[in-house]
Amino acid sequence: MNMTILNKIGCGLLLLGVTACSDYLEKESFDIITPEKVWKDAKLIDAVLVGMYYYVQMEDFDYWYRDAWRLQNPSSMSDEAQGSFQKDPLFDNANATYTYEDALFEQKFSDIYKYIRNCNDFIMQLETATALSDKEKRELLAETRFLRAMHYFTLVKRYGGVPIIDRSQVYDPDHLDDLMVPRDTEKAVYDFIVSECQAAAQDLPESRNADGKYRANKYVALSLCSRAALYAGAIARYGKVQQEGLVGIPASEADRYFQLSYEASEAIIHSGKYALYNKKPDNKAQNFCDMFLKGNGDNGEYIFQKRYSVAGGKAHSWDKRNAPFSYRGGGWGCGIAPTLELVEAYEYVDGSEGTLRLEDENGNQLRFDDPYEVFANKDPRLFASIYLPGSPCQGSKVEWKRGIIVSDTERYQATSQPDGGNTVEIQGVTYSTTGKDGGADAGDASKTGFYQKKFFDETLTDMNMNKSETSWPVFRLGEIYLNLAEAAMELNKAAEALTAVNKIRERAGIALLSSIDMEKIRHERRVELAFEGHRFWDMKRWRIAHLDVAQGGLNGFRGTALYPWFDIRDGKYVLERGSKSPKQLRIFLEKNYYTKINQDDMKSNPNLVQNPGYTN
Repeated sequence: MNMTILNKIGCGLLLLGVTACSDYLEKESFDIITPEKVWKDAKLIDAVLVGMYYYVQMEDFDYWYRDAWRLQNPSSMSDEAQGSFQKDPLFDNANATYTYEDALFEQKFSDIYKYIRNCNDFIMQLETATALSDKEKRELLAETRFLRAMHYFTLVKRYGGVPIIDRSQVYDPDHLDDLMVPRDTEKAVYDFIVSECQAAAQDLPESRNADGKYRANKYVALSLCSRAALYAGAIARYGKVQQEGLVGIPASEADRYFQLSYEASEAIIHSGKYALYNKKPDNKAQNFCDMFLKGNGDNGEYIFQKRYSVAGGKAHSWDKRNAPFSYRGGGWGCGIAPTLELVEAYEYVDGSEGTLRLEDENGNQLRFDDPYEVFANKDPRLFASIYLPGSPCQGSKVEWKRGIIVSDTERYQATSQPDGGNTVEIQGVTYSTTGKDGGADAGDASKTGFYQKKFFDETLTDMNMNKSETSWPVFRLGEIYLNLAEAAMELNKAAEALTAVNKIRERAGIALLSSIDMEKIRHERRVELAFEGHRFWDMKRWRIAHLDVAQGGLNGFRGTALYPWFDIRDGKYVLERGSKSPKQLRIFLEKNYYTKINQDDMKSNPNLVQNPGYTN
């Protein structure tokens, strides 16, 4: 049911969030600018809307659960990575277990509905604004409806059905019961998001000029439609309906949603407005790497991005938090450590399975001059996305070494982080048992042997906090091709699914597929979109997260490592899989497909019903 809610936050307060975006607002102090003045000035109206973008949850570089140092983001909470630091129980004590938290990645109703109320109030005020033409009103209305749909998508993928609030209401203390709106069904919320995106796409411009190029256009709205409808289709097909539809979507709705996602994706692709980034076709790894670096935000593939600026006071700290150990520049760093499972998900360029070849056909360990050699002929996207042992970085190499081999029966393993004095003397010669970027189970360096490379700006010279300007891709064409492929496959359009996936593989520089199935499409999403915030939510919507790790789920998942050992006898490396990295064994329960509604939210509205498996 579409209902109304309290409107007590006016445009005067909204202005507080846009000072960094609009220089002209600085000409008049905020105690002088009133709501009446706002709605008589086209520039001020536009500035208010620009400021509303700031509150949309993009799940970007600084998106962490609880404190940032805990390193719980969608990558480390999926099977993509671990958090390196040994300061939080989740990433310490290998003998313990970690049950996914009830409130993981929660967005409180009290926070998000404040922003939804702002959208609703803006829409209401827009109707009577005299400073705008009808065309300007239509565009701003469409833009606001898109932002509101983004807020609802933030909620629905966490909680399932939530109250749909689509208009403002004047606060009346004598009728507070009218404001205690019950939850709508999950299906109704997804239908609302899709319809809002479709309506917005009708009135938004196909492109914008330089001043507005980072704001929503028609294809941004269609991108949200593509993603949201795909989520709804998967939940309908693989989930189950509970609590009379407050969570779950009837299976009979799956094809309808997949068709909606397919059509939105097709419209974006066929528009010709965007192209897969391919400026260095002769160097596929560097090409893929460059797409995500600073200065490439306007690369032709990004449909919608979150921009950052040091000068504007809106930079982020990704590089500082995630640099390999020896590249940190004075603390922090090391943050997200990709798992061997992800590394081996990248196939070889000939299309063969990506399991690393550590032994010959007789079971003898292969010996390498450099650990980097073991990754030869792997998918170029691997080298662009992950720092491997031996990867080049800023004129040197990432060095991760587990220890040294003296003889068949004598080994010395790194016992502390690289600056902890890991040395041993053998026959008068001193050897380091660690690499400069890690090797031990202790300390803050990576425990898997890998670091995240995607988004890391090697040209950055100031490694302090809030000095990074790399853009975050909210929507890019690569995802849209994969959305289309998945929706097409679900609709039994295998030929179209194959064509879409092969577009991605062709750009990547890997052998094209001759046949397609759903597992191949899911695999392609995993490697193409790694670290972009998709994998955790994909595992949830496909309802595979609660499965055992052997079945591709998160139950029993810890994340494995690759251990390069240096043999001092011949100066060669042998590599071994490390299956017992010092991380907790994870337990993902079926109730974790939905987040627990915050107790404060439940108390504020007695008409809310808690999600299944939780108590108030």
